[in-house]
Amino acid sequence: MMRPAGEISKALLQAVQALATPERAPILKELAAHANLPEGVALQTLKNMTRYGRVCVARKRRVPWCRRPVAEYGLPVVGQGANDALGDGGFAALMRAWG
Repeated sequence: MMRPAGEISKALLQAVQALATPERAPILKELAAHANLPEGVALQTLKNMTRYGRVCVARKRRVPWCRRPVAEYGLPVVGQGANDALGDGGFAALMRAWG
């Protein structure tokens, strides 16, 4: 049975919030296990969520089962200005400066 698309991203967001600590952020395997999702589904959804800024790669960690460091996922830090929170990249400030 397929889950609705929003349910998968909500489950992954809840997993990131539950597993993240200041010293260590969750990796794909941990998130998929916590959200009870297949790793392939979790990977594709995390890629989309990273692209749209809902999660970010906090850092990379070495694990024994992989030769390359794996990504640790965390929640993005909200900027200080309202423009940063909207994610417009400063376009509104540019328009205000222009007149």
